[in-house]
Amino acid sequence: MKTAPAFHVYLLGNLEQPGLTNLLAELGLKATRLGDPVEVTEPALILVGPGQEAPAGYHDIAFTPPVDAPASVLRELLRVAMENVVLKRQVEQLDAQAARRHRQFRELNRIGIALSAEKDIDRLQSFILTSMRQLTHADGASLWLKSDDEGVVKLGLASSQNHSIDKSTYSDFKVPVDEKTVVGYAVSVGASQIYDDAYNPPPGKPVGGKSFDAQFGYRTKSMLTVPMRNYKNEVVGAVQLINAKRRLETRLTTENVEEEVVSFHPDDVEMIESIASQAAVALDNKNLIDSIQALFDGFVQASVTAIEQRDPSTAGHSGRVEGLTSALARAVTAIEVGKYRDIRLDEDQFKELRYACLLHDFGKVGVRERILVKAKKLMPGQLEVIQARFEFVERSVQVTYATEKLEAMRGGRGSSNVLAEIDKRLEEELAQLKRWIQSIVAANEPSVLPEDKASMLEVLSQQTYYDMSGNPHTMLDPQEFRFLSIRKGTLDPGERLEMESHVTHSFHFLSKIPWTHLMREIPEIAYGHHEKLDGTGYPRGLVGDQIPLQARMMTISDIFDALTAQDRPYKPAVPVNAALDILHDEANKGQLDKDLLDVFIDKQIYQTAGAR
Repeated sequence: MKTAPAFHVYLLGNLEQPGLTNLLAELGLKATRLGDPVEVTEPALILVGPGQEAPAGYHDIAFTPPVDAPASVLRELLRVAMENVVLKRQVEQLDAQAARRHRQFRELNRIGIALSAEKDIDRLQSFILTSMRQLTHADGASLWLKSDDEGVVKLGLASSQNHSIDKSTYSDFKVPVDEKTVVGYAVSVGASQIYDDAYNPPPGKPVGGKSFDAQFGYRTKSMLTVPMRNYKNEVVGAVQLINAKRRLETRLTTENVEEEVVSFHPDDVEMIESIASQAAVALDNKNLIDSIQALFDGFVQASVTAIEQRDPSTAGHSGRVEGLTSALARAVTAIEVGKYRDIRLDEDQFKELRYACLLHDFGKVGVRERILVKAKKLMPGQLEVIQARFEFVERSVQVTYATEKLEAMRGGRGSSNVLAEIDKRLEEELAQLKRWIQSIVAANEPSVLPEDKASMLEVLSQQTYYDMSGNPHTMLDPQEFRFLSIRKGTLDPGERLEMESHVTHSFHFLSKIPWTHLMREIPEIAYGHHEKLDGTGYPRGLVGDQIPLQARMMTISDIFDALTAQDRPYKPAVPVNAALDILHDEANKGQLDKDLLDVFIDKQIYQTAGAR
């Protein structure tokens, strides 16, 4: 479509409203019959007669005047119709602008992620220049960084690209931060510079490109120079783009520069400034990585110390799991046969795994201490209460039988046989009480509860005695019975759920840490260290490949160390061979990764120095 500043009105069909022509004239408009083929000059309004349809693609600027409408109404309707056309065109322009902005923001986000992930300085600099060239269709780009040259601040050419020059334009040279060069001027004033023609700069600004052009037979025309600012808002360098092109793939020559090169778009300045800032931060980050790494290592060690001080019985567990898992991961990376022959973890992934192992149990800080360090089935003090209760019952029994003997003697029934029979019943009842309390003490241990002791506990939960006031009570209250009836270990189902919640606590804690792109899997690896391949693990019941490979490695190490640890107050240490048998059994049930376990055993990872 052609465009024009004034409105054009086109008539389509029978439009015989009285005074329409005069009304259009009053509004400064002249109507033209719409021909075939349709030719419309915008901005335009098409008036469509009754029974007619607007041409395809023109419905948004078409209007059908109502028949027999008064002139005043028709005038207002025409005015509103024209305003609607203007508004629609403005909306279209805004939509196009928004779409362009959205594409830019999406690209900026992609570039930002890539900048934060890249560690190799040469690839990082190349990526910065390539991304800027692609976004602006620039033919060439160069990256300049500030440096201290014997006490004098200069700009050094760190990297450069040029699509139209075959040989590398990179040359290690420096320019002063002053007003003699475009890049020096941009850095000295701390503001972006946009030139339509580098040979004819704005007044008071330096000419650009001539020495470069003379060396390479080139013609620098449009130019955009942007200072790079770090997170402290300090100018640390600059990026310079030259010769924005109509098409990125075009190769420039001195003959086609005038035709193919265009000016950089004003919107490009803000976008390139954003990328330049991200690039500056990325380069700064590269220099800060070592100090940050040391700082974070200290934080991890402090976190491990914190949890181990809260639960001294597991001191050293996280370090041993890390040693075992890291050794297993390196063995898997080195093997050339088997299911995992193609797995090759790099050093960043080993570091990621190391942190996940060291911090996998940090969530135990969210578990109540009485559960975290619970060594027996009963809570501390509960067994003593039960023992005191049995002592009271024993005294009550003794008093009962002594009273019975006294009454027999008073009633003249105190023969030796009768008194001996009473003593016998007393001894039997006291012996029963002794067996019961011994069974309770045994049931309180974390070993597997035998069926006969379970039945005995059931009897005691229903057996009653009477206090000094004559009120009845059970020999075991409901909580005591529940704890003593735990079949295995020391935790009842509710306590076990709370203990198992440490995995979720660890995940939430680790998820709050702003990990780098390369360390982003740490929370997920730690989250999966109690999952089983058959879905019987916790907390999410993941199956198979839903569990990260590194988490499956850690699961084997975690179980092995838990079985063989010699410092757990609630269980004895399991011999290494027995522990390996248990691991084999779980692998055969489809709970552990059998291929990883084979590597763990074949490479004797369990003998890793420092793991035990």
